[in-house]
Amino acid sequence: MPTFADELRSLGKRRIGLTELRDAYLRAHPEALRAPEPRRLLLDALLALEREGLAVLPKRNWDTSAIPALPRTASLRSVRGSHKARAAQAWLPMLGFAAEERHPARRRHLQAINAFLVSARDRALLPVPTRERSLQIFGDEKQLDELRKGKTSLFEGRVSLDDLRCYPVAPPLPWETPGGAAAGRPILVLENYHSYESFRRWNRDEALYVAVAYGGGNAFRQGAGNLDDLMARTGAAHILYVGDLDPAGSDILLGVNERRRKDGQALVKPHCGLYLWLLANGHRRPLDKPPRNGLEARLGDMFPDNIARGLTDLWATGQRIPQESFGLEQLHGMDGTIAAPSAA
Repeated sequence: MPTFADELRSLGKRRIGLTELRDAYLRAHPEALRAPEPRRLLLDALLALEREGLAVLPKRNWDTSAIPALPRTASLRSVRGSHKARAAQAWLPMLGFAAEERHPARRRHLQAINAFLVSARDRALLPVPTRERSLQIFGDEKQLDELRKGKTSLFEGRVSLDDLRCYPVAPPLPWETPGGAAAGRPILVLENYHSYESFRRWNRDEALYVAVAYGGGNAFRQGAGNLDDLMARTGAAHILYVGDLDPAGSDILLGVNERRRKDGQALVKPHCGLYLWLLANGHRRPLDKPPRNGLEARLGDMFPDNIARGLTDLWATGQRIPQESFGLEQLHGMDGTIAAPSAA
């Protein structure tokens, strides 16, 4: 029986109206005439053709008289030419799956990778950062990172970064060690750079931390990949963290530790003394955004019960506490001992 695509091609036209689309689909799938949701079946079939690169659906001009909406027209791509292109393409064995790829953009990306690997067959490739390799392969330094979406592979795990001889790079993690000896003591990471400035100046004299580091807000999710190198270089015992008492700041720490737990790395611990001080004394500001669904339930994975409850209660009142509430004056005042590792 002819497929839906075959029926559309048999019409001999490029742009096809909704009535002809529906008729062609029913010829290919006569059982759909008695189905409870024939419009849904037709839409799913059209979207499948679009994913396969066989048709283009309009951005506007849809029939909204019933649910789901349907495109009033669809443009058929030239399939004969694409078959010729697929037949002429020679793929490396590791990219053999690409012969069945029908999505135009994914196929172009695979062709670029194939061409690069073919050109590099006779030379040893030095492992390089992903953006350097991406520029060589695609002419776009960000394309590879967009394709891998934070993973170490692309195309559903069928091409790894090792195959391309490249590796992801975490953002740099600024840090400073004190003048005095502090080996064996923890690292303290601050979410915001003004707090980092105050704590690193204080730690120069106190030497209570082997290093004070700047997490860089949400960038710490990637920059935390440098923590193990920093621990090895400084001989740190463990890592402590202080962020804003808002959903975003808490989610940063939880997200970092979810990845580190998965990778078998040492977890980053909250500095509980500073969090408790901030809950009791911090300057309260209006909350920018409410917590995402599920965030409050995850707080217990990282914070003690009293801090988790304190954060939940704080957000329930529509408030947040900036970490800058505890700054250089507090560090050099009567509350300075709160910042010591022993209070964590």
